Amino acid sequence: MSLCLPKFNREKLAKALKGGDISLAKLYAMSDAERNVIFKQYVGADFAAFVNAKFEQAMLSNQKKALANWITRTISRSDPIRRDMLKKVEKIQRFLSPDEESGFLKDLAELKLGMNVTEEEAQTILKLKDKIDEFKVKIPVDAPKRSAERLAYGFALDDFKQFVGGLKKGAESLTLMERFRPASYWQDIIDIAGITKSLVATLDNSFIGRQGIKTLLAGKYRVWGTAVIASFRNFAKELFAKHPGFFKSRSDAVMASIRADVYSRPNALNGKYKAAKNGYGLGVLHEEVFPTSIPERIPLLGRVFKASETAFSGSALRMRADLADAMIASAEKNGVDMADEAQATAFGQLVTSMTGRGELGKLAVVGRELNVLMFSVRFLKSNFDTLTAHLFDRSFTPEARKVAALSTLRIGASIMALLSVAKLLDPDSVDFDPRSSAFGQIKVFGHRFDITGGMRGLVTLGSRIVPTSHNGEWGFWTKSASTGKYTRMGQGEFGEQTALDTIEGFFEGKLSPTAGAVRDILKGQNFEGQKPGILNTVTGLITPISADMLVDELKKGNDDVLLAMIAEGLGISATETTFRGFGKKWEQLKEKKGDRVYNEALKQITERFNERAKKLRESSRYQNMNNEKQAKELDSIRTEETEKIFQRYGL
Repeated sequence: MSLCLPKFNREKLAKALKGGDISLAKLYAMSDAERNVIFKQYVGADFAAFVNAKFEQAMLSNQKKALANWITRTISRSDPIRRDMLKKVEKIQRFLSPDEESGFLKDLAELKLGMNVTEEEAQTILKLKDKIDEFKVKIPVDAPKRSAERLAYGFALDDFKQFVGGLKKGAESLTLMERFRPASYWQDIIDIAGITKSLVATLDNSFIGRQGIKTLLAGKYRVWGTAVIASFRNFAKELFAKHPGFFKSRSDAVMASIRADVYSRPNALNGKYKAAKNGYGLGVLHEEVFPTSIPERIPLLGRVFKASETAFSGSALRMRADLADAMIASAEKNGVDMADEAQATAFGQLVTSMTGRGELGKLAVVGRELNVLMFSVRFLKSNFDTLTAHLFDRSFTPEARKVAALSTLRIGASIMALLSVAKLLDPDSVDFDPRSSAFGQIKVFGHRFDITGGMRGLVTLGSRIVPTSHNGEWGFWTKSASTGKYTRMGQGEFGEQTALDTIEGFFEGKLSPTAGAVRDILKGQNFEGQKPGILNTVTGLITPISADMLVDELKKGNDDVLLAMIAEGLGISATETTFRGFGKKWEQLKEKKGDRVYNEALKQITERFNERAKKLRESSRYQNMNNEKQAKELDSIRTEETEKIFQRYGL
C-alpha cells in the first residue's frame, strides 16, 4: 500500500525546515531512532516512519552520487579499478553513518592506491579533494594561464597528488633490515643505480640543449625560448633557496609552482591532456636521468643537485605543456577532434618524443630495469621516433603522422643549415659524411660540438651497418673523424672491426654509470684505458659529467675548458679532436713525464697530422689513389709524427 503525506503535515514540516526548527545537517547526523522522534512532532506517529524512510532514501541517493562523483573525478576512465569502485558504491543498500562512511572511504582509498591507509588518511584524501572542487568552481571561464584563481586550483590538485604519492612511496619503501634480505637485493641494485645516475647528471642545465633541442630545431622558437629562460631562473631559485638542514629533503616549492600552472591550464581542465594515453608526458614524477631525489639530502652537493633536477624536470614539464597546447590549438584549427583518444594519443606521443621521452610500448613494464641498464633509453627511443617520423608506430593517425613528418623535415633542414653555415666559415669544421664520427658536429677551438641533440649517433650507426659505396666499393664503411681515413669492415682479417662490433659499441656507450662500471671491470679497462680499481670506479659512479670534463681538460692543459664546460652543461655534447695514445710507449711517456706532457704530445701530433693530411687531400695525387692507398698514406703521416714525439722524449 502506498502512502501520501497529507497537505497539512507537508506544510508543517516545510515551515519547520524554513524556520530552522529542523536542520538538514542535524538530521543527517542523527540515528534512525532519533529522526523518528523528530518527525513524529510534525507529521504524527502514523507518518513518521514513512517520512524517515523517504529521507533516508534521499540521503542514500545523494551519498552514492557524491561517492560516485569522487571516484569519476579522481580515477581515469581507462583505469579498470574505477569500474570496480563504482560497482562497490552501487551495492550500498542503506545510508552510511559518518563512521561507516569514513570506513567505506578508507576501503575505496585502499582499492585506489593498492595499499592500506588509515581512516585519518582517507579523510585527508577526501578533504583535499573537496578543496580541489572548491577552487575549481571559482575559476572564471576567461581566466588567463597562471592567474590567481587557476593557480589556487593547481596548488590544491598538486597537494592532493603529492599526498597520495607520498602514501604510495611510504608503502613501497624498505627498512634498513629489509634491504639486507635476499628478496630485496634487486630493489637495492635499482636504487643504487638510480642514485649514481642522478649524481652523474648533476651540475648542469642540459635539457634545453639535448632532450629539448628538437623543439627548437622544429621551429617552435617561443616554446623553447620560454623554457630556456625559466630553466635558468629555476636553477637560481633552488641554488639559493633556504637550507632545510643536513640529510633532509629540500623544499619542492619551485616544482610545485610549475606543476600548479600545468594542472590548471584550460586543456587540463577540459580533459584534453588526459585524452592522450600518455597524458602528453605531464604526469611524469621523475625524468629518467634523475630517477631518484635522494642525493638532494647530501650536505652542500644536495643544493646543486636539487637545482639541476629542478632546472631539468621543470624545463621538461613546461616545454611539454606549451608544446601540447600549441599542437592541440593547431590541430583543432585543421578540424581534428583533440578530445578523441586516438588523435590525442598520437599527438601526445609526438610531444613526448619531441621533448626527449619516447614511448617504450610493451617494454614499459620493465622500464625501471631498463633505466638501470641504459643511461637514457627513452631519450634514445625519442630520437629514433623523430628521425623515422614515427613511421613504425601503428597508433599514429594520418593527421598526427603528417605533423610528425613535417617536424622531422624541419629538424633536418635546420641541422643542415647550421652545418652549412659553419662549413662556409671554416671548411674543416664540418663533415657531411654520416659514416664519420664527426657527422652532425661543428669543430670549434679543438672540440666538436653536437648540435643534433644526440640524433647524429643513430644516423652514423645506421650508415655504418648498411652497405654503402666508397670509391666504387660496396661494404660496411666507417670514416675516422681525426684522420679522415675510410675503413671497410668485415674483410675477414684477424682483430678487425665488424658491423656487429659497431652495434655492440654503440649500445655499450649508452650504458648507465652502474652498468658501465660492470662493463669496464669485465673488459679490464675503462674508457681512459686505465685498469678499473676501487678509486677510479667509485669516482666514475658519482662524478657529474661536467665536473669530470673540467678535471680532464685541466689535466690536458687546455685553455678552452670554459667553452667546453658551458656547452656540456647546456646539453651540447663536446668531444675533443685530438688523437688518443695507446701502447707501451704511450704508457711509458705518461709514467715518466706525467699527464700534461702526455696530453701536449697528443695535441702536437694532431695538429701536425691535420696540417699534413689537409695538404695531401687537396693534392691531385690523393684524388687518383684508391681507398687502400689513401689509408696507407694517412697512416704513414700519423706514424711519422708519432715517432718524432717518441724520439723527442727518448722513447
